[in-house]
Amino acid sequence: MQQANRQKLGILVIVLALIVLLLIIYFGFIKKSSENTIPTNEPMITGQLPTETETGSTTPSDKPRNYQQYNISREATHQVDANDLAKLAMAFAERFGSYSNQSNYGNFTDLKIFMTDDLKTWVDNYVTDLKDKAQDSISYYGISTKALTSEVTQFNDNIGQATIVVTTQRRESATQTDDSTYIQNIKIDMLKVRGEWLVDGIYWEK
Repeated sequence: MQQANRQKLGILVIVLALIVLLLIIYFGFIKKSSENTIPTNEPMITGQLPTETETGSTTPSDKPRNYQQYNISREATHQVDANDLAKLAMAFAERFGSYSNQSNYGNFTDLKIFMTDDLKTWVDNYVTDLKDKAQDSISYYGISTKALTSEVTQFNDNIGQATIVVTTQRRESATQTDDSTYIQNIKIDMLKVRGEWLVDGIYWEK
């Protein structure tokens, strides 16, 4: 009888030992590995960048531009000097000294915007005289003038007076004579009228 009880007790101990061993294997290995496994119903993390825009510093192209309105009235007014008058006198001499009896003497009238009122009156009378003389002859006559150099002999901005001597090369053309070329100086007096320099006198030197 006692032997039978011992056998049952031994079997029970063995069974309990197996149960404990199974529990150790389950909790120690199987359950632990299942916890480390990524669930299939959860989204996997990929290597994509975040979709939210990060707040950073403003790039140079995004900075607001500083537009400044240009105001021409703030520009300093150019002060006309002797060199400016010398250039004007050379251009004036070339145009004034180039004309023909078949061009209606337009070179004189075109220059009237650069003349004082007194000189405009003189030019009107001079052109009338030239036209009267041209009626007596049907032959062509013309003369061209090229300014070579200029010299400012007087310049006073305070009183508004200046004198420039322009050296020119002139060429006369006519139907019955050969062309002739010669050097001739012209003295140009200028007067400052209401802040603007105008030609007040023209004198060809012989």
